Amino acid sequence: MERLKALIETLIQFGINPKVNSRKTDEAEKTRTLQRLLVEIYSIYLSIKPKFDETKYEKEPDFNYEEIRLNVSENFPNLGYYAVVLNPNKVDEESEIGIADSADDLSDIIKDMLAVRWRTQNTSLKDAVYHFEFSMRTHSEKHLLDLLGHLKSIAY
Repeated sequence: MERLKALIETLIQFGINPKVNSRKTDEAEKTRTLQRLLVEIYSIYLSIKPKFDETKYEKEPDFNYEEIRLNVSENFPNLGYYAVVLNPNKVDEESEIGIADSADDLSDIIKDMLAVRWRTQNTSLKDAVYHFEFSMRTHSEKHLLDLLGHLKSIAY
């Protein structure tokens, strides 16, 4: 769990700090760092086996999406929209194409990881691990995989 906590702490900086390593790194290096963070977080998710914590805890705060997104956009000004097949299980000449937003993908992932970090600090490790797995399975995993695909398509 210590490795996951460190990865989350590094990742969330892109959503809570508008100028992560702005003097030391270029856009390509920051993007590669983001890719590595996402892959490592995903790898941990795929191997984790959470257990539900029956303890009743207070709800985590509502992390400000707009502020997170603003910081993400400052850190990654080249993130933008990309095309997606709306029903990837039915691909043919009449498939519907939609538009997705990579800044939204990263902002949503960071918001979910802020909740996990909050739980590591305010509830229990068991609760944090359970919440991490649940939020990945039900929400962040799709954003993470879509974002990785988009980052590959805009690789420098």
